[in-house]
Amino acid sequence: MKADEERLLLGLLDKSKPKRIAEFGSGLTTRFWAEKTEAGIVTWDNYPDWVSSLKETFADAPWMPRVDFRLYEVSPPGPRIVEKDPVSWEGKPFDFLFLDGPRSAHPQNFGRSGSFLFATRHASPGALIIWHDAARPHEAEMARHYFGHCARKRRDSIGWCRWEKPVGGCFSTAALRQLKNRANPLA
Repeated sequence: MKADEERLLLGLLDKSKPKRIAEFGSGLTTRFWAEKTEAGIVTWDNYPDWVSSLKETFADAPWMPRVDFRLYEVSPPGPRIVEKDPVSWEGKPFDFLFLDGPRSAHPQNFGRSGSFLFATRHASPGALIIWHDAARPHEAEMARHYFGHCARKRRDSIGWCRWEKPVGGCFSTAALRQLKNRANPLA
């Protein structure tokens, strides 16, 4: 992680003070969240060997009991334009979500839409949702599609927003944003 990204993420983390973190793309950010918070973390990845390596590397870390590593497969298969299924989740909603997987820039893993869709279903109201690689055109497109009704921000490769449920009322801020994004999808 670049130093600027780390400072930005630390600032967002400090403001949020999360209790429940969902992460897509297990790795060094898993350690970052665990070392910087007391939150429970559920982290998903689609590479079994990578997850095994992380568990071995972090085995003696005092925060490991707070981390739940989970594997999943990207489905349905197909190109990026095929919306992927979110992983199933029966637990409480999350107040902090970090979307950095699966790697949507690699053809065999065009699955990031499932991570974005997961966030729309399992973020608590006001949750902070952060996505990495926000400067990529297809990541920006997904953010508009899934979070277009929320006030989105971006600095370099980090995008974020506070989750608001989409609403049908004509006078809410989220509804006005939704209408604006339909009228001008490139905004």
